[in-house]
Amino acid sequence: MFFVTGDVHGDIKDFTGRKYGRIKKNDHIIVCGDFGLIWTGGKDELRSLKKLGKSKHDILFIDGAHENFDLLYKYPVTMWNGGKVHVISGNLIHLMRGQVYTIDGKKIFTFGGGESTDSDMRIPNRSWWKEELPSEEEMKEGISNLVENDWKVDYIITHEAPTSFRRYLEGKDYDLNSLNVYLECIRQKCKYKKWIFGNYHKNFRISAQIETVFDNVIKLE
Repeated sequence: MFFVTGDVHGDIKDFTGRKYGRIKKNDHIIVCGDFGLIWTGGKDELRSLKKLGKSKHDILFIDGAHENFDLLYKYPVTMWNGGKVHVISGNLIHLMRGQVYTIDGKKIFTFGGGESTDSDMRIPNRSWWKEELPSEEEMKEGISNLVENDWKVDYIITHEAPTSFRRYLEGKDYDLNSLNVYLECIRQKCKYKKWIFGNYHKNFRISAQIETVFDNVIKLE
């Protein structure tokens, strides 16, 4: 069972207090970006990460726009269930961009990243990082991995939304970024059972296949 939730923004109490229900040892929590618990590198933060890593079940997260990428990218890259990850501590694992994992017989495509709407008010490499938007290499790797899987996966987990989903949520008066357009290309090509994304601080089902999640928990078999 997968328990999918949205942006945590570094608040471990908010994260652990969400209504997951009964989680078994072989289940998995997935956070759709803006995890934010790797931010200062301080002792309290490291204790929180270690505590989460001791969970009996996996806690998996993709990155969003609001992450300290300098700290996140210091963790060594390793392979896990068919895709690249950063193992943060024990069962706490960062699912990297453009990967396809096979977990409990389900294929899951992940793509983190986003764009800070308030970047002009943030401080580079202290509260904002250019790595929030994906590189060309990351986008190419994502396409390559989908090609290897014949453009068929069970679940897609992203922080940002494809262009069409964003238009549905916000209307036409917004500025697209390269990630929206990239994800829209994937939406038109890839076959999937469910696509869940965070970022918009809403719990809303767009269709049977598509949901955006914030502080709710979506269960996937």
